[in-house]
Amino acid sequence: MTADTPGQEARPASVAVLAAAVGSPDDSATVAAALAATVADAEPAQRDALLVAAFRAAVPGNAAALEARGLPRRLAEASVADVDRKLDRYGLRGTGVDWLVAVATGRVVAVGRLQYELGDHLPDGQPAWGVHVPEAGPLDPDACDRSFARAPEVLRALAPALAADRWQCRSWILDPGLATVLGPDANLVRFARRFRLAPPGPHDGAEGDESVAKFVFGVPLATARASNASGRLPRAVLDRWAAGAHWTERTGTAPVV
Repeated sequence: MTADTPGQEARPASVAVLAAAVGSPDDSATVAAALAATVADAEPAQRDALLVAAFRAAVPGNAAALEARGLPRRLAEASVADVDRKLDRYGLRGTGVDWLVAVATGRVVAVGRLQYELGDHLPDGQPAWGVHVPEAGPLDPDACDRSFARAPEVLRALAPALAADRWQCRSWILDPGLATVLGPDANLVRFARRFRLAPPGPHDGAEGDESVAKFVFGVPLATARASNASGRLPRAVLDRWAAGAHWTERTGTAPVV
Protein backbone atom coordinates (compact mmCIF):
# COMPACT_ATOMS: atom_id res chain seq x y z
CA MET A 1 0.00 0.00 0.00
CA THR A 2 1.36 3.38 -0.94
CA ALA A 3 0.47 6.95 -0.20
CA ASP A 4 -1.53 8.98 -2.68
CA THR A 5 0.28 11.80 -4.43
CA PRO A 6 -1.78 14.94 -3.75
CA GLY A 7 -0.91 16.96 -6.88
CA GLN A 8 -3.79 19.34 -6.17
CA GLU A 9 -4.57 22.27 -3.93
CA ALA A 10 -7.40 21.72 -1.51
CA ARG A 11 -10.73 23.25 -2.42
CA PRO A 12 -11.96 25.69 0.24
CA ALA A 13 -15.40 24.07 0.15
CA SER A 14 -13.89 20.68 0.98
CA VAL A 15 -11.88 22.04 3.89
CA ALA A 16 -14.98 23.88 5.12
CA VAL A 17 -16.97 20.63 5.25
CA LEU A 18 -14.31 19.05 7.45
CA ALA A 19 -14.06 22.13 9.65
CA ALA A 20 -17.82 22.30 10.15
CA ALA A 21 -17.91 18.63 11.18
CA VAL A 22 -15.81 19.18 14.32
CA GLY A 23 -18.27 18.65 17.16
CA SER A 24 -21.11 17.91 14.75
CA PRO A 25 -23.58 15.09 15.50
CA ASP A 26 -23.30 13.91 11.89
CA ASP A 27 -21.68 10.51 11.52
CA SER A 28 -18.58 9.97 9.42
CA ALA A 29 -20.49 8.53 6.46
CA THR A 30 -22.70 11.63 6.27
CA VAL A 31 -19.70 13.95 6.37
CA ALA A 32 -17.87 11.80 3.82
CA ALA A 33 -20.83 12.11 1.43
CA ALA A 34 -20.85 15.90 1.84
CA LEU A 35 -17.11 15.97 1.26
CA ALA A 36 -17.42 13.87 -1.90
CA ALA A 37 -20.01 16.31 -3.23
CA THR A 38 -17.43 19.13 -3.11
CA VAL A 39 -15.24 17.34 -5.67
CA ALA A 40 -17.95 15.63 -7.72
CA ASP A 41 -17.47 17.99 -10.67
CA ALA A 42 -13.76 17.12 -11.00
CA GLU A 43 -12.42 14.51 -13.38
CA PRO A 44 -12.59 11.06 -11.77
CA ALA A 45 -8.80 10.76 -11.78
CA GLN A 46 -8.51 14.02 -9.82
CA ARG A 47 -11.10 13.42 -7.12
CA ASP A 48 -8.95 11.33 -4.81
CA ALA A 49 -6.08 13.82 -5.06
CA LEU A 50 -8.47 16.64 -4.14
CA LEU A 51 -9.73 14.69 -1.15
CA VAL A 52 -6.18 13.98 0.03
CA ALA A 53 -5.38 17.67 -0.27
CA ALA A 54 -8.50 18.57 1.72
CA PHE A 55 -7.68 16.20 4.56
CA ARG A 56 -4.11 17.43 4.82
CA ALA A 57 -5.16 21.08 4.64
CA ALA A 58 -7.82 20.63 7.34
CA VAL A 59 -5.44 19.21 9.94
CA PRO A 60 -4.06 22.44 11.51
CA GLY A 61 -7.40 24.23 11.70
CA ASN A 62 -9.25 21.23 13.04
CA ALA A 63 -6.61 20.68 15.72
CA ALA A 64 -7.17 24.27 16.83
CA ALA A 65 -10.95 23.74 16.78
CA LEU A 66 -10.63 20.66 18.98
CA GLU A 67 -8.46 22.60 21.40
CA ALA A 68 -11.10 25.33 21.50
CA ARG A 69 -13.65 22.66 22.44
CA GLY A 70 -11.56 21.68 25.46
CA LEU A 71 -9.21 19.00 24.17
CA PRO A 72 -5.66 19.70 25.40
CA ARG A 73 -3.43 20.94 22.59
CA ARG A 74 -1.08 17.94 22.70
CA LEU A 75 -4.00 15.52 22.43
CA ALA A 76 -5.68 17.56 19.69
CA GLU A 77 -2.51 17.55 17.59
CA ALA A 78 -1.89 13.86 18.26
CA SER A 79 -5.46 13.01 17.26
CA VAL A 80 -5.43 14.68 13.85
CA ALA A 81 -1.86 13.50 13.20
CA ASP A 82 -3.35 10.13 12.26
CA VAL A 83 -4.55 11.72 9.01
CA ASP A 84 -1.04 12.12 7.64
CA ARG A 85 0.15 8.87 9.21
CA LYS A 86 -2.58 6.85 7.50
CA LEU A 87 -2.32 8.67 4.16
CA ASP A 88 1.44 8.21 4.08
CA ARG A 89 1.19 4.52 4.93
CA TYR A 90 -1.97 3.32 3.17
CA GLY A 91 -3.20 6.09 0.89
CA LEU A 92 -6.75 7.38 0.68
CA ARG A 93 -8.53 4.21 -0.40
CA GLY A 94 -6.32 1.92 1.64
CA THR A 95 -7.25 3.91 4.73
CA GLY A 96 -10.89 4.63 3.94
CA VAL A 97 -12.54 8.04 3.67
CA ASP A 98 -14.86 7.42 6.63
CA TRP A 99 -11.91 6.76 8.95
CA LEU A 100 -10.06 9.85 7.75
CA VAL A 101 -13.19 11.92 8.36
CA ALA A 102 -13.51 10.51 11.88
CA VAL A 103 -9.90 11.32 12.71
CA ALA A 104 -9.81 14.73 11.05
CA THR A 105 -12.97 15.91 12.82
CA GLY A 106 -12.22 14.64 16.33
CA ARG A 107 -14.62 11.72 16.37
CA VAL A 108 -11.53 9.59 17.04
CA VAL A 109 -9.33 10.99 19.80
CA ALA A 110 -5.78 9.97 20.66
CA VAL A 111 -5.03 9.72 24.37
CA GLY A 112 -1.52 8.46 24.87
CA ARG A 113 -0.89 5.10 23.22
CA LEU A 114 -4.48 4.42 22.09
CA GLN A 115 -7.26 6.02 20.10
CA TYR A 116 -10.89 6.25 21.22
CA GLU A 117 -13.93 6.58 19.00
CA LEU A 118 -16.86 8.66 20.20
CA GLY A 119 -20.38 7.53 19.38
CA ASP A 120 -19.75 3.80 19.15
CA HIS A 121 -22.54 1.43 20.21
CA LEU A 122 -22.85 -2.08 21.55
CA PRO A 123 -25.06 -4.55 19.64
CA ASP A 124 -27.95 -3.77 22.02
CA GLY A 125 -27.70 -0.07 21.20
CA GLN A 126 -26.03 1.00 24.42
CA PRO A 127 -23.33 3.66 23.99
CA ALA A 128 -19.70 2.63 23.98
CA TRP A 129 -16.30 4.16 23.39
CA GLY A 130 -14.47 2.40 20.58
CA VAL A 131 -10.82 1.47 21.14
CA HIS A 132 -8.26 1.53 18.32
CA VAL A 133 -4.53 0.84 18.17
CA PRO A 134 -2.57 3.30 16.01
CA GLU A 135 0.68 2.34 14.30
CA ALA A 136 2.88 4.00 16.91
CA GLY A 137 5.42 1.46 18.11
CA PRO A 138 5.20 -1.29 20.74
CA LEU A 139 1.88 -1.81 22.49
CA ASP A 140 3.40 -1.37 25.94
CA PRO A 141 0.98 -2.52 28.69
CA ASP A 142 1.92 0.32 31.04
CA ALA A 143 1.32 2.87 28.29
CA CYS A 144 -2.08 1.27 27.62
CA ASP A 145 -2.90 1.40 31.34
CA ARG A 146 -2.14 5.12 31.41
CA SER A 147 -4.23 5.70 28.30
CA PHE A 148 -7.27 3.82 29.62
CA ALA A 149 -6.97 5.63 32.95
CA ARG A 150 -6.91 9.11 31.43
CA ALA A 151 -9.31 8.64 28.53
CA PRO A 152 -12.67 8.74 30.37
CA GLU A 153 -12.05 12.22 31.75
CA VAL A 154 -10.87 13.47 28.35
CA LEU A 155 -13.77 11.95 26.42
CA ARG A 156 -16.47 13.08 28.85
CA ALA A 157 -15.13 16.63 28.79
CA LEU A 158 -14.96 16.73 24.99
CA ALA A 159 -18.33 15.10 24.24
CA PRO A 160 -20.48 14.67 27.36
CA ALA A 161 -23.50 13.64 25.29
CA LEU A 162 -21.53 10.62 24.03
CA ALA A 163 -20.36 9.38 27.43
CA ALA A 164 -20.20 5.62 27.87
CA ASP A 165 -19.42 3.02 30.51
CA ARG A 166 -18.12 0.31 28.17
CA TRP A 167 -15.08 0.04 25.92
CA GLN A 168 -15.52 -1.80 22.64
CA CYS A 169 -12.72 -3.00 20.39
CA ARG A 170 -12.98 -4.81 17.07
CA SER A 171 -9.60 -5.96 15.82
CA TRP A 172 -7.53 -8.77 14.37
CA ILE A 173 -5.56 -8.53 17.63
CA LEU A 174 -8.52 -10.19 19.38
CA ASP A 175 -8.22 -13.39 17.32
CA PRO A 176 -8.17 -16.16 19.97
CA GLY A 177 -5.25 -17.88 18.24
CA LEU A 178 -2.88 -15.00 18.86
CA ALA A 179 -1.74 -16.30 22.25
CA THR A 180 -0.78 -19.64 20.73
CA VAL A 181 1.44 -17.88 18.22
CA LEU A 182 3.06 -15.22 20.40
CA GLY A 183 2.75 -16.63 23.92
CA PRO A 184 0.72 -15.32 26.87
CA ASP A 185 3.12 -12.52 27.79
CA ALA A 186 3.32 -10.81 24.40
CA ASN A 187 2.12 -7.20 24.40
CA LEU A 188 -0.57 -7.88 21.80
CA VAL A 189 -1.90 -10.84 23.79
CA ARG A 190 -1.95 -8.87 27.03
CA PHE A 191 -3.89 -6.13 25.25
CA ALA A 192 -6.42 -8.65 23.92
CA ARG A 193 -7.00 -10.07 27.41
CA ARG A 194 -8.48 -6.75 28.50
CA PHE A 195 -11.63 -7.54 26.52
CA ARG A 196 -14.36 -10.12 26.82
CA LEU A 197 -15.09 -11.54 23.39
CA ALA A 198 -18.55 -11.31 21.89
CA PRO A 199 -19.85 -14.38 20.03
CA PRO A 200 -18.31 -14.83 16.57
CA GLY A 201 -20.01 -13.02 13.69
CA PRO A 202 -20.53 -13.95 10.03
CA HIS A 203 -17.96 -11.46 8.72
CA ASP A 204 -15.14 -12.12 11.19
CA GLY A 205 -13.07 -14.20 8.76
CA ALA A 206 -13.25 -11.94 5.72
CA GLU A 207 -12.66 -8.79 7.74
CA GLY A 208 -9.86 -10.42 9.73
CA ASP A 209 -7.99 -11.51 6.62
CA GLU A 210 -8.18 -8.00 5.18
CA SER A 211 -7.07 -6.43 8.46
CA VAL A 212 -4.12 -8.70 9.11
CA ALA A 213 -2.93 -8.20 5.54
CA LYS A 214 -3.08 -4.45 6.04
CA PHE A 215 -1.70 -4.11 9.56
CA VAL A 216 0.73 -7.05 9.78
CA PHE A 217 1.98 -7.26 6.19
CA GLY A 218 1.26 -3.68 5.11
CA VAL A 219 -0.08 -4.79 1.72
CA PRO A 220 -3.41 -5.78 0.13
CA LEU A 221 -4.74 -9.25 0.88
CA ALA A 222 -3.78 -10.84 -2.44
CA THR A 223 -0.20 -9.62 -2.07
CA ALA A 224 -0.01 -10.80 1.54
CA ARG A 225 -1.21 -14.29 0.60
CA ALA A 226 1.59 -14.57 -1.96
CA SER A 227 4.33 -13.23 0.30
CA ASN A 228 7.23 -15.07 1.92
CA ALA A 229 7.26 -12.99 5.08
CA SER A 230 9.25 -14.17 8.09
CA GLY A 231 8.53 -13.75 11.78
CA ARG A 232 6.25 -15.73 14.08
CA LEU A 233 3.06 -13.80 13.45
CA PRO A 234 3.31 -13.42 9.66
CA ARG A 235 4.28 -17.08 9.31
CA ALA A 236 1.36 -18.16 11.50
CA VAL A 237 -1.05 -16.13 9.38
CA LEU A 238 0.36 -17.59 6.16
CA ASP A 239 0.16 -21.12 7.58
CA ARG A 240 -3.47 -20.61 8.54
CA TRP A 241 -4.29 -19.31 5.08
CA ALA A 242 -2.44 -22.23 3.49
CA ALA A 243 -4.66 -24.58 5.52
CA GLY A 244 -7.75 -22.90 4.08
CA ALA A 245 -8.68 -21.08 7.30
CA HIS A 246 -9.03 -17.40 8.15
CA TRP A 247 -7.50 -14.96 10.57
CA THR A 248 -10.48 -13.48 12.35
CA GLU A 249 -11.40 -9.98 13.43
CA ARG A 250 -13.27 -10.24 16.72
CA THR A 251 -15.20 -7.82 18.89
CA GLY A 252 -14.61 -7.51 22.61
CA THR A 253 -15.88 -5.27 25.39
CA ALA A 254 -14.65 -4.16 28.79
CA PRO A 255 -16.07 -1.96 31.54
CA VAL A 256 -14.87 1.61 31.88
CA VAL A 257 -13.39 1.89 35.36
